[in-house]
Amino acid sequence: APDRLLPAGTWKTRAMLADARAGTTGDPASCPAGLDTAARAPETRPMVSAVGKAAALLRAFDPGVDVLSTRALAARTGIARSTVHVLAATLAAEGLLETVPGRGWRLGPLLVGLAGQIIEHTGLVAAVEGALGGLLRVAGQEVHVGQLVGGWLVYLHREAGPSSRGRAPMDNRVGLRAPAWRGGCGKAALSRLDPAEVDERVARLCRDEGVPAPDPVALAEELAAGREAGYVVSSSFQAGRTSVAAAVVDGDGRPLGGLSVAGPTTLFPRAVLLRTAQDVVAAADRARLAVRGPVAAVPRRRRSPTERNAVVPPG
Repeated sequence: APDRLLPAGTWKTRAMLADARAGTTGDPASCPAGLDTAARAPETRPMVSAVGKAAALLRAFDPGVDVLSTRALAARTGIARSTVHVLAATLAAEGLLETVPGRGWRLGPLLVGLAGQIIEHTGLVAAVEGALGGLLRVAGQEVHVGQLVGGWLVYLHREAGPSSRGRAPMDNRVGLRAPAWRGGCGKAALSRLDPAEVDERVARLCRDEGVPAPDPVALAEELAAGREAGYVVSSSFQAGRTSVAAAVVDGDGRPLGGLSVAGPTTLFPRAVLLRTAQDVVAAADRARLAVRGPVAAVPRRRRSPTERNAVVPPG
Protein backbone atom coordinates (compact mmCIF):
# COMPACT_ATOMS: atom_id res chain seq x y z
CA ALA A 1 0.00 0.00 0.00
CA PRO A 2 1.29 3.51 -0.73
CA ASP A 3 2.71 5.54 2.09
CA ARG A 4 0.31 8.05 3.51
CA LEU A 5 0.16 10.67 6.21
CA LEU A 6 -0.47 9.20 9.62
CA PRO A 7 -2.85 10.51 12.27
CA ALA A 8 -1.08 12.18 15.13
CA GLY A 9 -3.36 11.02 17.91
CA THR A 10 -4.54 7.49 17.43
CA TRP A 11 -2.28 5.72 19.87
CA LYS A 12 -4.29 5.17 23.00
CA THR A 13 -1.34 4.61 25.29
CA ARG A 14 -0.55 8.32 25.31
CA ALA A 15 -1.99 8.33 28.81
CA MET A 16 0.99 6.22 29.85
CA LEU A 17 3.27 9.01 28.66
CA ALA A 18 1.23 11.55 30.56
CA ASP A 19 1.28 9.57 33.82
CA ALA A 20 4.89 10.23 34.80
CA ARG A 21 6.31 7.97 32.06
CA ALA A 22 6.72 5.02 34.37
CA GLY A 23 7.97 1.81 32.79
CA THR A 24 8.08 1.18 29.04
CA THR A 25 5.73 3.38 27.04
CA GLY A 26 5.24 1.74 23.70
CA ASP A 27 4.90 -1.40 21.73
CA PRO A 28 8.45 -2.66 21.16
CA ALA A 29 7.34 -4.11 17.85
CA SER A 30 6.70 -0.57 16.60
CA CYS A 31 10.33 0.46 17.10
CA PRO A 32 13.26 -0.76 15.03
CA ALA A 33 15.04 -3.49 16.97
CA GLY A 34 18.35 -2.34 18.32
CA LEU A 35 18.03 1.20 17.00
CA ASP A 36 18.07 3.13 20.23
CA THR A 37 17.53 1.39 23.52
CA ALA A 38 18.15 4.61 25.40
CA ALA A 39 15.12 6.16 23.74
CA ARG A 40 12.94 3.43 25.22
CA ALA A 41 14.27 3.73 28.76
CA PRO A 42 11.92 5.24 31.33
CA GLU A 43 12.46 8.91 31.99
CA THR A 44 13.60 9.89 35.47
CA ARG A 45 13.06 13.63 35.18
CA PRO A 46 10.24 15.04 37.32
CA MET A 47 7.02 15.31 35.33
CA VAL A 48 3.75 17.16 35.93
CA SER A 49 0.99 14.69 35.14
CA ALA A 50 -1.67 17.30 34.32
CA VAL A 51 0.61 19.00 31.80
CA GLY A 52 1.38 15.67 30.15
CA LYS A 53 -2.30 14.85 29.87
CA ALA A 54 -3.08 18.27 28.42
CA ALA A 55 -0.35 17.73 25.84
CA ALA A 56 -1.85 14.33 25.03
CA LEU A 57 -5.19 16.02 24.28
CA LEU A 58 -3.56 18.46 21.87
CA ARG A 59 -1.67 15.68 20.15
CA ALA A 60 -4.86 13.65 19.73
CA PHE A 61 -5.94 15.89 16.87
CA ASP A 62 -4.72 14.90 13.42
CA PRO A 63 -5.01 16.40 9.92
CA GLY A 64 -8.04 14.27 9.07
CA VAL A 65 -10.12 15.23 12.13
CA ASP A 66 -11.07 18.83 12.79
CA VAL A 67 -13.37 18.32 15.79
CA LEU A 68 -13.24 15.74 18.58
CA SER A 69 -15.84 15.20 21.27
CA THR A 70 -14.95 14.65 24.90
CA ARG A 71 -15.75 10.96 24.42
CA ALA A 72 -13.49 10.74 21.36
CA LEU A 73 -10.63 12.49 23.14
CA ALA A 74 -10.96 10.07 26.05
CA ALA A 75 -10.92 7.12 23.65
CA ARG A 76 -7.87 8.38 21.78
CA THR A 77 -5.81 9.22 24.86
CA GLY A 78 -7.02 6.72 27.45
CA ILE A 79 -7.68 9.59 29.87
CA ALA A 80 -10.91 9.53 31.92
CA ARG A 81 -13.76 11.51 30.37
CA SER A 82 -14.23 13.67 33.45
CA THR A 83 -10.55 14.62 33.37
CA VAL A 84 -10.70 15.25 29.63
CA HIS A 85 -13.61 17.66 30.09
CA VAL A 86 -11.83 19.70 32.78
CA LEU A 87 -8.55 19.80 30.87
CA ALA A 88 -10.24 20.69 27.57
CA ALA A 89 -12.21 23.50 29.20
CA THR A 90 -8.99 24.87 30.70
CA LEU A 91 -7.15 24.66 27.38
CA ALA A 92 -10.07 26.40 25.68
CA ALA A 93 -10.00 29.22 28.22
CA GLU A 94 -6.32 29.74 27.35
CA GLY A 95 -6.87 29.63 23.57
CA LEU A 96 -5.16 26.28 23.01
CA LEU A 97 -8.49 24.62 22.22
CA GLU A 98 -11.77 26.02 20.95
CA THR A 99 -15.28 24.85 21.75
CA VAL A 100 -17.55 23.75 18.91
CA PRO A 101 -21.13 23.91 20.24
CA GLY A 102 -22.83 20.54 20.13
CA ARG A 103 -19.78 18.78 18.69
CA GLY A 104 -16.78 19.08 20.98
CA TRP A 105 -13.38 20.68 20.66
CA ARG A 106 -10.90 21.73 18.03
CA LEU A 107 -7.41 23.22 18.10
CA GLY A 108 -7.38 26.83 19.22
CA PRO A 109 -6.07 30.03 17.63
CA LEU A 110 -3.18 30.47 20.08
CA LEU A 111 -1.45 27.48 18.47
CA VAL A 112 -1.29 29.33 15.15
CA GLY A 113 0.62 32.18 16.72
CA LEU A 114 2.96 29.86 18.57
CA ALA A 115 3.65 27.84 15.43
CA GLY A 116 4.27 31.03 13.52
CA GLN A 117 6.93 32.03 16.02
CA ILE A 118 8.71 28.71 15.50
CA ILE A 119 8.58 29.10 11.72
CA GLU A 120 9.81 32.68 11.95
CA HIS A 121 12.62 31.65 14.31
CA THR A 122 14.06 29.05 11.96
CA GLY A 123 13.75 31.38 8.96
CA LEU A 124 13.13 28.51 6.54
CA VAL A 125 10.12 29.96 4.73
CA ALA A 126 11.69 33.40 4.42
CA ALA A 127 14.90 31.84 3.12
CA VAL A 128 13.26 29.83 0.34
CA GLU A 129 11.02 32.66 -0.86
CA GLY A 130 13.69 34.00 -3.17
CA ALA A 131 15.33 30.67 -3.91
CA LEU A 132 12.64 28.76 -5.80
CA GLY A 133 12.72 30.60 -9.11
CA GLY A 134 13.20 28.39 -12.16
CA LEU A 135 12.46 25.10 -10.42
CA LEU A 136 9.18 24.36 -12.20
CA ARG A 137 10.51 23.65 -15.69
CA VAL A 138 8.24 20.72 -16.54
CA ALA A 139 4.46 20.96 -16.79
CA GLY A 140 2.77 19.08 -13.94
CA GLN A 141 5.57 19.37 -11.40
CA GLU A 142 5.22 20.97 -7.96
CA VAL A 143 7.62 22.56 -5.47
CA HIS A 144 7.36 21.54 -1.81
CA VAL A 145 9.08 22.94 1.27
CA GLY A 146 8.97 21.15 4.62
CA GLN A 147 10.42 21.80 8.06
CA LEU A 148 12.06 19.06 10.10
CA VAL A 149 10.49 18.86 13.56
CA GLY A 150 11.95 15.99 15.57
CA GLY A 151 11.14 12.93 13.50
CA TRP A 152 8.34 14.69 11.60
CA LEU A 153 8.39 16.68 8.38
CA VAL A 154 5.81 19.51 8.40
CA TYR A 155 4.89 20.92 4.98
CA LEU A 156 4.98 24.72 4.94
CA HIS A 157 4.89 25.64 1.26
CA ARG A 158 3.53 24.14 -1.92
CA GLU A 159 3.73 25.71 -5.34
CA ALA A 160 2.23 24.29 -8.52
CA GLY A 161 2.36 25.80 -11.95
CA PRO A 162 -0.82 26.54 -13.94
CA SER A 163 -0.22 23.45 -16.06
CA SER A 164 -0.66 21.28 -12.93
CA ARG A 165 -4.36 22.08 -12.68
CA GLY A 166 -6.61 19.16 -13.29
CA ARG A 167 -3.98 16.61 -12.32
CA ALA A 168 -4.42 14.31 -9.34
CA PRO A 169 -3.13 16.26 -6.30
CA MET A 170 -0.27 15.05 -4.17
CA ASP A 171 -0.92 14.11 -0.55
CA ASN A 172 1.51 16.51 1.13
CA ARG A 173 -0.71 19.56 1.52
CA VAL A 174 0.46 22.63 3.42
CA GLY A 175 0.10 22.20 7.16
CA LEU A 176 0.20 18.42 7.16
CA ARG A 177 2.96 16.33 8.63
CA ALA A 178 4.43 12.94 7.91
CA PRO A 179 7.29 10.85 9.33
CA ALA A 180 10.40 12.43 7.89
CA TRP A 181 11.59 9.16 6.34
CA ARG A 182 8.49 8.89 4.17
CA GLY A 183 9.15 11.59 1.56
CA GLY A 184 11.91 13.37 -0.26
CA CYS A 185 12.06 16.59 1.80
CA GLY A 186 12.26 14.64 5.04
CA LYS A 187 14.83 12.16 3.79
CA ALA A 188 17.00 14.98 2.46
CA ALA A 189 16.89 16.68 5.86
CA LEU A 190 17.64 13.46 7.73
CA SER A 191 20.59 12.76 5.44
CA ARG A 192 22.34 15.80 6.90
CA LEU A 193 22.18 14.42 10.43
CA ASP A 194 24.58 12.00 12.07
CA PRO A 195 23.24 8.43 11.63
CA ALA A 196 23.03 7.99 15.40
CA GLU A 197 20.79 11.04 15.67
CA VAL A 198 18.60 9.74 12.85
CA ASP A 199 18.22 6.45 14.72
CA GLU A 200 17.25 8.29 17.89
CA ARG A 201 14.63 10.44 16.14
CA VAL A 202 13.11 7.48 14.34
CA ALA A 203 12.98 5.36 17.49
CA ARG A 204 11.44 8.15 19.54
CA LEU A 205 8.74 8.84 16.97
CA CYS A 206 7.92 5.14 16.66
CA ARG A 207 7.67 4.85 20.41
CA ASP A 208 5.77 8.03 21.21
CA GLU A 209 3.40 8.04 18.23
CA GLY A 210 2.96 4.35 17.44
CA VAL A 211 4.25 4.90 13.91
CA PRO A 212 5.28 1.73 12.04
CA ALA A 213 9.05 1.61 11.83
CA PRO A 214 10.97 1.78 8.56
CA ASP A 215 13.47 -0.83 7.53
CA PRO A 216 16.55 0.53 9.37
CA VAL A 217 19.07 -0.95 6.94
CA ALA A 218 17.27 0.31 3.83
CA LEU A 219 16.79 3.75 5.37
CA ALA A 220 20.44 4.00 6.41
CA GLU A 221 21.56 3.07 2.90
CA GLU A 222 19.20 5.57 1.28
CA LEU A 223 20.31 8.38 3.57
CA ALA A 224 23.98 7.51 3.04
CA ALA A 225 23.46 7.74 -0.73
CA GLY A 226 21.71 11.10 -0.31
CA ARG A 227 24.48 12.33 1.98
CA GLU A 228 27.06 11.53 -0.69
CA ALA A 229 25.08 12.84 -3.67
CA GLY A 230 23.74 15.96 -1.97
CA TYR A 231 20.17 15.16 -2.91
CA VAL A 232 17.54 12.42 -2.55
CA VAL A 233 15.27 10.83 -5.14
CA SER A 234 12.23 9.30 -3.46
CA SER A 235 9.15 7.49 -4.72
CA SER A 236 7.94 6.05 -1.42
CA PHE A 237 5.58 8.79 -0.23
CA GLN A 238 2.82 8.35 -2.76
CA ALA A 239 2.29 5.72 -5.44
CA GLY A 240 3.19 6.93 -8.92
CA ARG A 241 4.93 10.09 -7.64
CA THR A 242 8.62 10.97 -7.51
CA SER A 243 10.35 13.66 -5.48
CA VAL A 244 13.82 15.14 -6.01
CA ALA A 245 14.85 16.88 -2.80
CA ALA A 246 17.75 18.62 -1.09
CA ALA A 247 18.22 19.74 2.50
CA VAL A 248 18.16 23.37 3.57
CA VAL A 249 20.70 23.86 6.34
CA ASP A 250 21.64 26.68 8.68
CA GLY A 251 25.04 28.28 9.10
CA ASP A 252 26.23 25.36 11.22
CA GLY A 253 25.17 22.79 8.65
CA ARG A 254 22.19 21.63 10.72
CA PRO A 255 19.13 20.75 8.62
CA LEU A 256 16.12 23.05 8.95
CA GLY A 257 14.11 21.03 6.44
CA GLY A 258 14.06 20.29 2.75
CA LEU A 259 12.77 21.50 -0.58
CA SER A 260 11.79 19.35 -3.49
CA VAL A 261 10.41 19.21 -6.98
CA ALA A 262 7.81 16.46 -7.23
CA GLY A 263 5.18 15.09 -9.55
CA PRO A 264 4.09 12.03 -11.50
CA THR A 265 7.00 9.64 -11.99
CA THR A 266 6.49 9.76 -15.74
CA LEU A 267 7.67 13.38 -15.70
CA PHE A 268 11.12 12.35 -14.49
CA PRO A 269 13.04 10.52 -17.20
CA ARG A 270 16.73 10.30 -16.40
CA ALA A 271 17.76 13.51 -18.19
CA VAL A 272 15.02 15.53 -16.47
CA LEU A 273 15.77 13.92 -13.11
CA LEU A 274 19.47 14.85 -13.27
CA ARG A 275 18.73 18.40 -14.34
CA THR A 276 16.10 18.73 -11.62
CA ALA A 277 18.60 17.48 -9.04
CA GLN A 278 21.05 20.19 -10.07
CA ASP A 279 18.32 22.84 -9.85
CA VAL A 280 17.13 21.66 -6.43
CA VAL A 281 20.63 21.54 -4.95
CA ALA A 282 21.31 25.05 -6.26
CA ALA A 283 18.02 26.33 -4.81
CA ALA A 284 18.79 24.74 -1.43
CA ASP A 285 22.21 26.41 -1.48
CA ARG A 286 20.62 29.80 -2.22
CA ALA A 287 18.24 29.24 0.67
CA ARG A 288 21.16 28.36 2.95
CA LEU A 289 22.78 31.69 2.20
CA ALA A 290 19.53 33.48 3.02
CA VAL A 291 18.89 31.72 6.33
CA ARG A 292 19.03 34.11 9.22
CA GLY A 293 21.16 32.65 11.98
CA PRO A 294 20.03 33.07 15.58
CA VAL A 295 21.04 36.46 16.94
CA ALA A 296 23.00 36.08 20.15
CA ALA A 297 21.84 38.38 22.90
CA VAL A 298 24.61 40.65 24.18
CA PRO A 299 24.57 40.63 27.98
CA ARG A 300 24.13 44.07 29.43
CA ARG A 301 26.26 45.06 32.42
CA ARG A 302 24.22 46.08 35.41
CA ARG A 303 24.87 49.75 36.05
CA SER A 304 25.40 51.12 39.52
CA PRO A 305 23.03 53.78 40.90
CA THR A 306 25.82 56.32 40.39
CA GLU A 307 26.17 55.41 36.73
CA ARG A 308 22.39 55.45 36.16
CA ASN A 309 22.11 58.95 37.62
CA ALA A 310 25.20 60.34 35.97
CA VAL A 311 24.77 63.30 33.64
CA VAL A 312 26.51 62.82 30.32
CA PRO A 313 27.97 66.09 29.16
CA PRO A 314 27.06 67.16 25.63
CA GLY A 315 29.65 66.67 23.14
